[in-house]
Amino acid sequence: MRKFTKKIGFSFVVATALSLVPVSLIAEDVPSTGPMSFSAFDKDKDGFISEAEHNSVREARQEQRASQNRAMRNVQNAPNFGEIDSDKDGKISKMEFLENQNKQMQENRSNKGSKNR
Repeated sequence: MRKFTKKIGFSFVVATALSLVPVSLIAEDVPSTGPMSFSAFDKDKDGFISEAEHNSVREARQEQRASQNRAMRNVQNAPNFGEIDSDKDGKISKMEFLENQNKQMQENRSNKGSKNR
């Protein structure tokens, strides 16, 4: 019985480890949930997000969610490239990206609080 229990335990560990591999590979590309990282948008790794990078990553995420029958909520309220590019230089810096992400999270918290009243 002990050998059987050890085999089940080992199988569970292996299965869990293997199931994490695809998730981490997807996360590197375009995560399907949660806030996206700057590096997920900065495909050419030049330290900035171009409008083309921004739009293609957003479109890929929307397509990914649609293929999973998981429509993105509030996609119509998401800021466009020009709203995030606060200094209007045609590219989004990491600071602009993080400031916008923080603003969005704060607005989401405010909206949740007002709905519960």
